[in-house]
Amino acid sequence: MKLLLRLLILYILFLIQTAIIRPQFDFVLLGLVIFTLHDSSIFSLILAVWGGILLGLINPIYFGFHIIIITLIAFACNNIRRYIYKYKVYFITILFIALLFKYIVFLIFLRSNQSFFVWFLSTVIILTVAIPLESLILKVFYK
Repeated sequence: MKLLLRLLILYILFLIQTAIIRPQFDFVLLGLVIFTLHDSSIFSLILAVWGGILLGLINPIYFGFHIIIITLIAFACNNIRRYIYKYKVYFITILFIALLFKYIVFLIFLRSNQSFFVWFLSTVIILTVAIPLESLILKVFYK
């Protein structure tokens, strides 16, 4: 039941992400990082594959690419949390590194045409929304 609720939350974040046309916000990645920092490895990988499938639905040409990138980010976040995740500052740092990694990989491999300024603006907005969303998810799922 816990896993189904997390999958549903990621799906709702995906719907919110696809409803906003420009700039493109990574709400699925935000939700995934929040869940990954607090859940077990198997839950994190299942959620990552689900998030990759959802993001692959937006652009089916690169369907498997999203699954691989999101799963790598979830695996890295889950392993990093054992060593450094203690305060909100670390959460913001981990989220920023995940967003930067995704942007660089998309820029190199998919020849993304998103400018750095647009990415930076969406990243600042995501980082602003991250703390209240994490607090809400912590209160609901991790009492």
